[in-house]
Amino acid sequence: MIKNLILRGVSSYSPELNSQVGPLTKVNMFYGHNGTGKTTIGNYLQDPADLLYHQCQTQPASAEREVLVYNHTFMEANFQASSQAGIFTLNEGNIEAEKELEAAELALKQVLTEHQAEVAAGNAFGDSQKANKADMLDQLWALKKPFETGPLRYCLVGPNTKERLGDKLRDIALVTSSEDFTALATEAEQLQSAGDTELPAIPTLRFAESEVETSPLLSEVISGSGDSYLSALITDLGNSDWVKHALEFHEREQCPFCQQTLPAGFYDEIRKVFDKTYEQRVSQLKALKNRYDGGVARLKSQFQRAEYRAPEYQALLARLDALFTQNIQGLAAKLASPSMIVALEATGAVLGEINALIAEDQLKIDAFNLKVKDKKTHLENIKTRFWNCFRASCDQVITSARKVHSELGVKKEAKRKLADEIRIKAQVHRDAIALSKAKITNIDQSIDSINMSLAVLGLKGFLVVREEGELPRYKLQRPDQQADVFKTLSEGEKTLISFLYFLEVCNGELDEKGGKLKSERIIVIDDPISSLSHNYIYDIASMIHRRVLSPKERFKQVFILTHNLFFFHEMLNHLKKSDEFSLFRITKAAHSVITPMKATDVQNDYQSFWQAIKDAQAGRTSATVIPNMMRNILEYYFTFVHRLDKLQAALATLADEDADFKALYRYVNRESHADAVNITDFGEIEPAHYLERFRQVFVKTGFEEHYEKMMGEQT
Repeated sequence: MIKNLILRGVSSYSPELNSQVGPLTKVNMFYGHNGTGKTTIGNYLQDPADLLYHQCQTQPASAEREVLVYNHTFMEANFQASSQAGIFTLNEGNIEAEKELEAAELALKQVLTEHQAEVAAGNAFGDSQKANKADMLDQLWALKKPFETGPLRYCLVGPNTKERLGDKLRDIALVTSSEDFTALATEAEQLQSAGDTELPAIPTLRFAESEVETSPLLSEVISGSGDSYLSALITDLGNSDWVKHALEFHEREQCPFCQQTLPAGFYDEIRKVFDKTYEQRVSQLKALKNRYDGGVARLKSQFQRAEYRAPEYQALLARLDALFTQNIQGLAAKLASPSMIVALEATGAVLGEINALIAEDQLKIDAFNLKVKDKKTHLENIKTRFWNCFRASCDQVITSARKVHSELGVKKEAKRKLADEIRIKAQVHRDAIALSKAKITNIDQSIDSINMSLAVLGLKGFLVVREEGELPRYKLQRPDQQADVFKTLSEGEKTLISFLYFLEVCNGELDEKGGKLKSERIIVIDDPISSLSHNYIYDIASMIHRRVLSPKERFKQVFILTHNLFFFHEMLNHLKKSDEFSLFRITKAAHSVITPMKATDVQNDYQSFWQAIKDAQAGRTSATVIPNMMRNILEYYFTFVHRLDKLQAALATLADEDADFKALYRYVNRESHADAVNITDFGEIEPAHYLERFRQVFVKTGFEEHYEKMMGEQT
């Protein structure tokens, strides 16, 4: 029997939280409006291995359950084809054969009970093993506690849970040791007091850009060529740099000094002075300057590190910085006046002094770090000795627990073997049952049963007959039609014939040699009165009572799901004769929610309308149901008390008082449910606001006390 259901991440059920249904009993009935998630329950029980339900569970889990589900899927699977599989039932009147079969089934049931008992016993031994392990881990954790503070606490880094501590101790071989925790703690404390952080190395200063300082280009006089008749004049005057800069300005036809017109081609002659060779030299100067600037910027960034903040470093770095500044200025001057000869200061000597100081300090750092590394080695050695010592101190606990675990394992294995032997016996009984059924079963009895039920229900014009052929199959037939009869049936007729067929499947076998016990089956019935008029609800409820629920040992467990209150009450009348049934209510707001309920929680349609409003108020279902529930309540109540005139007057007054609710009042004031209005016309529905206006309908008509009673507000 299924004790609990867990639904999650499927259909309308929450993907983050489990929706647990239980505790379940022999018979379980679920009530909920359409779209709340009832069908999902049947679909899951029908095919729990589907990946769609990978987050769902049945407790206890079992892959051997035989679950028969009546739903739309069952109808499609069995009635889309032109014929249906025959159902094998026992021949009536063969008393001797029935007794033999009954004895074989009783023997199988006893064997299965024994098997379940042995499996349960084996599981109990397994649970005892788990409890024994948990007790051992608790004791080991308690033994660890004294070392969580003090100098040896570093040894415990890693096994920070009981399970990890147990795994670590399991992997440590027991060795004889004369160590004691006090001596280990003293040794560890002495090492830890020296500090355990290695000092970082001091990077040396590297300045490959110092090559720029001795570049021959800096001592070269870079001037124009002699191809122009102006070259000699410019050279004699020594103002080639000034003339070069002047070319950057706008060309004028007059001399800026004497205002006379310049000769033709004057500017071209000046440009000849500064030829391609001149431009290449200038570009090389720019490259030298950019390279030197970049190298200086990199070194200055390195100066900012903490390692260079000591005073002896700062003095040398200040000297180096001054040289950099002077050289950068010299390079800028050379680039501005290429004909100038520039000599840069050499920085190598100062860099050498700084790197010598770095090398001296690095020797001290290396010596300190060597001590730190030795300390780490010593601490790791202490850690290894600690765990050997701790393993020895835990040996009594571990040895005792292993002994108990081994003894329980022997008993568990014995139960497993016994269960396997019983399973073999059960299969022998199943084979015997299958052989007996093959001799005394047929499919004709189910035909008679279905046709008799059709007659009782008053359905005429079609029957179930045996299909001609080698395979045992049924088909529907009309007096004047033998093919595709199912397609000609009304929706109600399709529901009835498929449900009658399902009842026969539950009580028979689709396999002539089936060896399973019917009493171990789980039956799921999902809305069997869908598309049916109220005339058939009593008959369907009676059939379920006679063919499914009675006697109570007929099946292992039954699930019934419905949205129809009339059917719910009919079934409840039958269930009250039993002491093993549970009722559940399914509602849906953002997600489907299943809660236990009492038989008195939903009494009739009228009260269900009020309950829906209270559910919306509490957030258990969508607020969009409020307008329709309000209309239903007003129609029921004011028709019953013969005060429709007062209702009309109150609605008109309230509509005038509250313009925002005119759409709602038009909706609840319509005479026919078929005259629907799009509920989205109401905009965002605030339950509290709507309920206050709904209350005013009863206040203005003099029935406020009834509103308070139905909403549970009376004290």
